[in-house]
Amino acid sequence: MVFISLWGLNSLYCEETRDNRMEIKRTTLTILLLCLLIGFALRFYSFDQKSLWVDEVYTFNDSRDDLNGQIKYYTEKPTFLHPPLFFILTHLFYPFEKPERELRIIPLIFGVLCIPMIYLLARQFAPSIALSCALSLTFMTYHISLSQEGRSYTLNMFLGMAGLYFFMRHLKTLRFVFLPLAAFFLGILFYISYSSISFLFLFQILWLYEANGNDKKIRLSSFFILNGFIFLVCLPWIQFIAFNYKPQPLTDQFQEKLTHPYWKVLYWMLHDWTVHLPLTIVSSILLILLPIYAKYKRNAIALFVVIFLPVTGIYLSCKLLKITHFISSRYFINFLPIFIISLYLSLNRVEIKFERLKRYFRPSLFFLIFFVASNLAILPLYYQSEKQDLRGLVNYLRGELKAGDKIFDSTTAMGLMPGMLHYFGTYPKGRQYLYTVTILSDNETIMTKSFTYQDNQFTIYHSRTCCNQYIKDGSRLWFMADKTTAMKLLKDFPSFIPKGVFDGSFLNYYKFPFDASIYLFLLDPKSPNEKGIEIPIE
Repeated sequence: MVFISLWGLNSLYCEETRDNRMEIKRTTLTILLLCLLIGFALRFYSFDQKSLWVDEVYTFNDSRDDLNGQIKYYTEKPTFLHPPLFFILTHLFYPFEKPERELRIIPLIFGVLCIPMIYLLARQFAPSIALSCALSLTFMTYHISLSQEGRSYTLNMFLGMAGLYFFMRHLKTLRFVFLPLAAFFLGILFYISYSSISFLFLFQILWLYEANGNDKKIRLSSFFILNGFIFLVCLPWIQFIAFNYKPQPLTDQFQEKLTHPYWKVLYWMLHDWTVHLPLTIVSSILLILLPIYAKYKRNAIALFVVIFLPVTGIYLSCKLLKITHFISSRYFINFLPIFIISLYLSLNRVEIKFERLKRYFRPSLFFLIFFVASNLAILPLYYQSEKQDLRGLVNYLRGELKAGDKIFDSTTAMGLMPGMLHYFGTYPKGRQYLYTVTILSDNETIMTKSFTYQDNQFTIYHSRTCCNQYIKDGSRLWFMADKTTAMKLLKDFPSFIPKGVFDGSFLNYYKFPFDASIYLFLLDPKSPNEKGIEIPIE
């Protein structure tokens, strides 16, 4: 019904008169309200049912401090990778009686608000594509996932769109009043996530955009006024960092080091936003066609550059600064609305270029159905799956651990350890879990973290080599592995007894979906022939 209404609405747009203007407004408002209701339902459904994953555990720890605690922490560690505003907002729901709910309330709210916001933003580019953009975001599984995750991504996206909306309003009207509004929303991004810095620089390319298809001369004063306001909004935090700065490494030397080729990062970004390879191919073609068929080439080139330059810029910056943290599409979330808008602008130009096609079918409507159907195809799988079932893992271990048992975390830098300790009820004294690092040689480092459960002390280990040194005293060793390691153990090491699989097949990690399932094995020197469960691994 929605798509039929949209077909009729597109026809009305093409032949807009005074008589049908009210009908356009009524139909538009009805579809937009439906988008809002459906979008809320899709994001609210089971949003508090999935286990926290490791990044959300970090949010839990970072949000426990009140405002004074946040100031004290950042005074000591001003170079912490994340600014404090999202943690301050999340602290409003402290104490977190059910973290799976409280940590995700703000992302849920702003994830829903992104739907009308992208409608308003898209209207500034072309009124006829606004509803298509809103519908696409409504059913986008990638965005639904971020709306159900206790991180700042949907808040980032909303603020970025709000800032761009007022910016585009200024480009269209040249009214001064929109500049401070744009600066406020864009400047607040700096307090939410440092990944938005690239957006604050690169959206400036849109100064070249010819709004309304006219060639109004943008005064140079507007450029300086907007950026002056943005700087004033960011200035307090810049001064705070500068005043408290001490030479500190930007990243932990033991953190996971993942560097991927540039082309792979770019492909994963496109894949995350378009779900399936056929949709990825069609979307890529549309982006290529945009500058070819665009009436105003400068506009198309500006949008094209805004979409792809961030990946290049951040990738080269990480190389230059020797930052080995992986690059994910989540860090480009502010550019997702421009990506969606560009797709439908391209379709709009294709329909104008090949007007005879509209007698048989509308490419924009066909693409919208294709886009929504592709996302609906994987949405049930997303709802049925976990992002990283740390809660299930700990619940199983609670019933199986015996005094003297040891635990081995095979992930880099004990990546599962924070989530495990969280669900065991062991919280860090400060913001982060501290563990002991023993450097035996250039090729061997042992990491250990002990905790108490039911009056027994257990230790989590991580090292490059395993596992004779941990079982030589007769202790049982619980071995946690990812899918790749699990396949190797099942094939080559029959002494590792498979005990359980804890789902993590729909995590939004360095690509979406990413399989972060946890495979649990038991190495028991006293029962080497014990049989475990069957673990099917494709």
